[in-house]
Amino acid sequence: MLLAGLPAHAQGGFDPTIQTPELLLNEARTVYLGNLARRDNGVPPLRWNLQLTRAARWYSWDSTENRPPGFCGHQDTNGNWPGHRAAAFGYRGFAGAENAYCGYLPPESAIAGWMNSPGHRANLLDPNSREVGLGYYRRASDGRGYVTQDFGVDAVYAPVIIENEAITTTSPVVNLYIYDRSASGGFAGMSAATEMMVSNNPCFLGASWEPYTANKAWTLDGGQGWRSVYVKTRDAFSRTTMVSDTIYLGANVPVNELGDAQLSTTQPQVTLRNLDGGGLPMVQFSLGWLADDTFPTFGRLWGNGERVHDPSAWGGTAFRLSPGAGESSAWVWDTGFIKGVPMVAYFRLKVSDNTSAGEVARVIVEGGGTAYGPLRLRGVDFTAPGRYQEFALNFTFNDHPNHPFLIFQFWRSGNADVFVDAVSIFAAPQPLSPTMTWPVPGGNYRGQGVWVRYTDGARFSEIGEASPASPVLSVSPPSLAFVAMRNGNPPAPATLNVMQGCGTAGWQAGADVPWLQLERIGDALRVSVNPSGLNVGVHTGVVTISAADVSSVAVPVQLVVSDGGHVVYVPLAQR
Repeated sequence: MLLAGLPAHAQGGFDPTIQTPELLLNEARTVYLGNLARRDNGVPPLRWNLQLTRAARWYSWDSTENRPPGFCGHQDTNGNWPGHRAAAFGYRGFAGAENAYCGYLPPESAIAGWMNSPGHRANLLDPNSREVGLGYYRRASDGRGYVTQDFGVDAVYAPVIIENEAITTTSPVVNLYIYDRSASGGFAGMSAATEMMVSNNPCFLGASWEPYTANKAWTLDGGQGWRSVYVKTRDAFSRTTMVSDTIYLGANVPVNELGDAQLSTTQPQVTLRNLDGGGLPMVQFSLGWLADDTFPTFGRLWGNGERVHDPSAWGGTAFRLSPGAGESSAWVWDTGFIKGVPMVAYFRLKVSDNTSAGEVARVIVEGGGTAYGPLRLRGVDFTAPGRYQEFALNFTFNDHPNHPFLIFQFWRSGNADVFVDAVSIFAAPQPLSPTMTWPVPGGNYRGQGVWVRYTDGARFSEIGEASPASPVLSVSPPSLAFVAMRNGNPPAPATLNVMQGCGTAGWQAGADVPWLQLERIGDALRVSVNPSGLNVGVHTGVVTISAADVSSVAVPVQLVVSDGGHVVYVPLAQR
């Protein structure tokens, strides 16, 4: 595997995507114990991250195999530092803080050592970090090794963490920590979450919106095995994000199954399905990119202007530019937005009077020193007074060392009040297909809701939310149990609900024992048992659900055959 920024000869054949079960368990334990230390000091837990872990593993290997005994530091043999390594291994957030132990030692000792060192303790307890990578390396020939801990935070990712990132629990009732969206990020960031939805299912079946809170008790699906919890949040602009975490429910975690699926990650693209433009042939996507009047960089430049409450505005406020001596103007700017990618800005404005045939407002985009526009708007360009309308202007934020700003500027140039609500930003239009894979500008897709617009170049639709095509095959409940009398009637059938992503799936089902009988009914599977000929006792079988390009799901089934001597009533558990 060739990694950006790390040439093949520098990697020396080491593959950081592979780890021994012993050291993988050490990494997981160190993440968990570090989070317990944070908890004891009133700091939220960290989510275990894949890209930071690979960077940490590589550095631990490099410090062991390519450095003399006794080396202790943070610069690798290529001359690079932690922030460079994190980016080279694909982390798109901010990273740079790193703890290291210059030798091999178990997790408990690593955490104790770092907590007793002021600088390492400060890194471990930094409340600004949200993700962590752990890299253990130990040379088999002499036991020499290195332990690396890398920290990061990504403005577009607000993780959920189950039980301080423990890998296993024996209780289905767990504690969740749900991060709020980061206040940073500019036009590509998110605002604070107002509501959330929690589910054991990626499709959020039966879930409902509730007020956002960071701490929540939650009940996992019963039985035994890996269990995931999914959290969707949304802000005042209805921008959503979906995150998840995984834990093993049971006493004995199968370490051989521990791996990438349990770590947070990023993807360079997202596949979207069920796209329908209603006759419009082109489509545009956005990760909720937005500039609003409440942004800290929004301000009045000159003339009369003030922020006002407006129930019809996104977020409930707008900025009113009022008539006075001369024109009025306001702007909003960012320096960290995506550069070099053609975009479309949609200015959401309204006017108090739309009768004028003359100019009443104009807008301009300045992207890295290049001006786009102005777009001059007459009163009659607005379909009605007091009603918000959107106007499109193409632009590119150019990468220019002397002009680092992306600026949206607004003018009132007539006698009507001009209300500035927001500017939504979309990638340039592309031909529409029902299912599309979108290479995300910036290469950092982390569960953000994808806005969609359809257009023909002149007309454009309202904003909708596209549906990511999840590869997950979801089956619930995760296990089945039946009780039957040997000479009596078969028990009532049970139903398994099957979904691939959040839509119908071309799936198949099979059973490994003859007493299990299966019947597909739509997107459900009816499971019946036939106890005829079975001895008294406990019988087990497995129903396997499979579909193309996804991992199969095995549902364990237990059948208890009784001799009919007596009936035992078991407690009813509601979940």
